[in-house]
Amino acid sequence: MVNSLSAWFGFLFLASLTLEQNLTDAAEPIPDRLVVLTFDDSVASQFSVVRPLLKRYGFGATFFITEGFSFPTNKVDYLTWDQIRQLHDDGFEIGNHTRDHLAVSVGTLGQLKEQVEAINTRCSENGIPKPVSFAYPGNAIVPGALPILRELGIRFARRGGAPEHPYEWGRGFAFEPGKDHPLLIPSAGDARPDWSLDDFRRAADQARGGKIAVLQFHGVPDREHPWVNTRPERFEEYMAYLRTNAFRVIALRDLAQYAGTETVPADPLAIIEARKTEHSEILVDGEIVDEANGKLLPARLYIRGADGVWYFPKSASAVGSAIRYQRRSGFNTNAVEQHTTLSAHPFRVELPQGRYTLTVERGKEWFPVSREVTVEPGMSKVVIPLRRWINLAELGWYSGDAHNHRDPAELPNVLLAEDVNVGLPMVDWTTVSTVAPSVSGKGFAGDFGSGPVTVDDTHVWYPRNTEYEIFRTGNVDHTLGALLILNHKTRFETPVFPLSVLAQKARAEGALVDLEKHNWPWSMALVPVIKPDLFELANNHHWETEFGVRNWAVPAPAWMGLNSGTSTERDWTMYGFQTYYALLNCGFPMRPSAGTANGVHPVPLGFSRVYVHLEGPFGYDAWMRGLKEGRSFVTTGPMIFGTVEQQFPGGTFAVTNPAQEFHTACEVRSEQPLESIELIVNGAVSRRFDPQNTRTPEGAYQTKVATGFKPAGTSWLAWRCFETRPQGRFRFAHTAPWNFEVAGQPLRPRRDETDWLISRVNEEITRSQSIAPPGLIDDYRKALAAYERIAANAR
Repeated sequence: MVNSLSAWFGFLFLASLTLEQNLTDAAEPIPDRLVVLTFDDSVASQFSVVRPLLKRYGFGATFFITEGFSFPTNKVDYLTWDQIRQLHDDGFEIGNHTRDHLAVSVGTLGQLKEQVEAINTRCSENGIPKPVSFAYPGNAIVPGALPILRELGIRFARRGGAPEHPYEWGRGFAFEPGKDHPLLIPSAGDARPDWSLDDFRRAADQARGGKIAVLQFHGVPDREHPWVNTRPERFEEYMAYLRTNAFRVIALRDLAQYAGTETVPADPLAIIEARKTEHSEILVDGEIVDEANGKLLPARLYIRGADGVWYFPKSASAVGSAIRYQRRSGFNTNAVEQHTTLSAHPFRVELPQGRYTLTVERGKEWFPVSREVTVEPGMSKVVIPLRRWINLAELGWYSGDAHNHRDPAELPNVLLAEDVNVGLPMVDWTTVSTVAPSVSGKGFAGDFGSGPVTVDDTHVWYPRNTEYEIFRTGNVDHTLGALLILNHKTRFETPVFPLSVLAQKARAEGALVDLEKHNWPWSMALVPVIKPDLFELANNHHWETEFGVRNWAVPAPAWMGLNSGTSTERDWTMYGFQTYYALLNCGFPMRPSAGTANGVHPVPLGFSRVYVHLEGPFGYDAWMRGLKEGRSFVTTGPMIFGTVEQQFPGGTFAVTNPAQEFHTACEVRSEQPLESIELIVNGAVSRRFDPQNTRTPEGAYQTKVATGFKPAGTSWLAWRCFETRPQGRFRFAHTAPWNFEVAGQPLRPRRDETDWLISRVNEEITRSQSIAPPGLIDDYRKALAAYERIAANAR
């Protein structure tokens, strides 16, 4: 797979070569949308995944066979000869890729004939015709190979997109018969793991005006060669594009029907050299490094031209990764997220000459950096240093995104780039009340196991997480809301109803139930019925880009003073806070959580995140215990460290003396100046502190406050803070609560809180009773009765 372009002085050998100028005459004119599919390296998934899809669509293809790598012994990742024969019997072309995957160079030309003949022999032994098509292993080419291939009966030979484009990009040019030598046919595209449909379209759509797009794939997936891996769902997307847009898809041998080899250029390298000058892009090399030690860092990179166009870099390393992320809000088209997450390797990007803004971020604990760059010939490498302003792991705090929809295949890259220690992707997901999430097709296919997947010593993701997000109830479009089940052991193979079954299974498997967002129609009715463990206080409507989801779902009550509660970013945040406080006051001890729905929404993974404090070393199970116990805070920016009697959040204190006073303190460190720090007692601001905003040695801001607290009956308290951001934006952090228990003096909610919760449930019963199943309405009535009992003690 390594691109090794040999010296072009091999052309001198070719100059003395006489090739017929009219080997065959093309029988048909070249139509637009003519595509050749090719698959290299004898990967087993070409039989199990690629073959059925191509047969379904009636597509032709060439499979280039080699016995290199671990082909002789590894029949998990590589084809058997029986499978190769079946591909031939199915009508696909079997091409030659040399016995040992030999890179073709001046130094290996003496071995080329034997290498090709070895595959020819194996084909003959298995009843497969002698191949007439060849693919250069690793896309390494040298003109001296042409007479050897010609002598061996090869009519068409496919190379990659280099040297016109860098090998790592997988980009190329369409085949132009008469200009391209038939034994040096370029790949219009060589699929890469970070390819999007746009990359595929860029390659395939070159098939017009007498040009033929030859497309190169490897494994679908490819475990042994991840730098050329294509995910099955992405491959299906590519093939659907070809089918939907009426492309004609053939094997390489079938070029004889259209192009033949009637015109062989006198100089086979001329078109290659000409193409190098056709595009005006400059290849920009760059690195993101730790300012403290110069080591390469994984990070998130934005590249935007002065004209507003976004660009997406690739990794410059064969073992690196670069994953493009492009999302636009359907509620607010100005809310966009256009970035690339990079592994800790150099990157490359092709840019037209001009001015660009490069912005680099890495999670919450590093200062973001923006740099203006002029792209011009001869420019030097772009090196962007990042500087930490805090290291939470050194303090025993580890972050998580407890609600995301990121493809598990991408998480090793993204968790490190965003420095999220724990990722909980919704591997199973349903949006229909009658469909189980395990079979909905909305989640991620694959067997991910039922244990944590380690990325490195402090970064891990867990696959058993499920979302029930009901937009269709029975056969009617009728939104109920969402519910997350985190950290379970087996898949949820039943629909959402009855709710009691879900709750019982979740508890039996040690899972945590997350209420998700607070203003779904059913949210408040669920709480007394299933008793969620978590409340998504920093949720997936908090974005780094422009706030987008306005006037959505159930509005806030008048007593909150927030208009609809969703018209502004701050109103949305306060709506969530006050709902959470009302439920705590009613005796539902939910702990705060955070998630982004990254993978769906225009927001980076971990923009909203929850930090959990661990006494010992990092571990997934310990982190989940800490989340359940509330040893945590959530944040979209600042870091908040509250204590009561030197205990972190989640503690419970027995109050035996009415005069007893508890010492509580809060320290906040933030990238930008704080707006305020507030002590919350039983849902109300007990005390507001003006921040000191003292500069730290790292260049961040720090504020420390402390006060005493005398519980007047059973109570809870928490700390929160707000950080000022440009253009009227803000970010916040909020601790989990501490609880204070006074015997004989239960916590009493406010009357407006209980009245509102009762009205929410009544409204939902009225709205859904003619649509929802009777069992759900029964659950709603149980919730109503529970709130009415609580209201009897309201103040």
